[in-house]
Amino acid sequence: MTSLAHEFYFSPEIFALEQKRFQFQDIFLGHSSFLNESQNYFVLPHTNNTKVLIHDGEKIQVMPNICKHRYAIMLEGQGNCKSIVCPVHSWSYDLNGQIVNSAGIECDLPQHSLEAESIDTYDGFLFPQHVSALKDALKSVKEFTNINFEQLNLFAHERFSVDVNWKSYMDTFLDNYHLEAYHPNFRTFFDSRYIESIFRDDFSVQAIHIREKPQIKTPALKAYIDCHRKYVGTFPQDYGAIWICIYPNIIVEISQCFVLIAIVQPESIDSCSIYEYRLVEQQFAQHQDFLTAFDNYMYEIEYEDHDLMTRINQGRKALYQQGSHNYGPYHPTKEAGQKEFHDYIRRMISISPNESMLGDFGGSKKIASPRVSAVN
Repeated sequence: MTSLAHEFYFSPEIFALEQKRFQFQDIFLGHSSFLNESQNYFVLPHTNNTKVLIHDGEKIQVMPNICKHRYAIMLEGQGNCKSIVCPVHSWSYDLNGQIVNSAGIECDLPQHSLEAESIDTYDGFLFPQHVSALKDALKSVKEFTNINFEQLNLFAHERFSVDVNWKSYMDTFLDNYHLEAYHPNFRTFFDSRYIESIFRDDFSVQAIHIREKPQIKTPALKAYIDCHRKYVGTFPQDYGAIWICIYPNIIVEISQCFVLIAIVQPESIDSCSIYEYRLVEQQFAQHQDFLTAFDNYMYEIEYEDHDLMTRINQGRKALYQQGSHNYGPYHPTKEAGQKEFHDYIRRMISISPNESMLGDFGGSKKIASPRVSAVN
């Protein structure tokens, strides 16, 4: 099977179908560490600030952050509040969402109160009730890591934009074929001949081994490893990184005691926003030099990946504009994660006025991949 047709990345019709069929915002609803003793609310940026985590003194809830009067966004950022007050007309709600002041307007209390979202939790992660992909993926990854998800601390979050189709960003994350060619560190540190994978209908997990005799090529990686040895101990000899993809658009990267969560939000056909949350195991959260070293290590990789996906986007767009129907094959192991993601896209976007222009829609059967894939 060949890769996705170029139309998947540039067709307005397909982009419109994606907006209807994909759950882009609501699979990940935060982590318990987003709230603490100094702040009882946290507005979720990746929901366009339309949802907020609230601790009412007993439990964490996910509330709408849109006033029921004239639909203004109410809370901003994170902090402490005794009630939720709309800054526009002073409508206010208690921490359970019940309206307490409608500022001189008679209204129906049930209809104009905020309704908390039904959520489940697993190891500190929050997600919608009856949506199990995140929970299932976190359970699966435990055979590769002993990180304590429940004891994570949020230490940074940010948003940035990339001028490529959102699937190009996901493709790059799921492509292990480019590691040696494009990342100087990965060339001598990770061993992409040995990738252990778990593929399911709604998520994938890939764990890449560290080389038997790893070499450090850049100051950023050296600083990160030095800090790890200083605060954690001997750098592990098994997995260099574990990558989770929750379809369609959530990335979770586990690097030793760190977890990076990225939500990739389409903004247009050829642009997307990335909302990143960076967490670390609680006992290391006070070591600022360690956190900075991890950030710099990640920034170095992201810079290289941005350059790569921009090159691919430029070439693919030129072929699309030329009407080319020439699509490249997959590497059987190093691009297996990308193929699984593309199969998911094909299953979800299976109706088109002209299927012949979209390549092969046939998705492969879901089977458990070999535990260890070795290639030359």
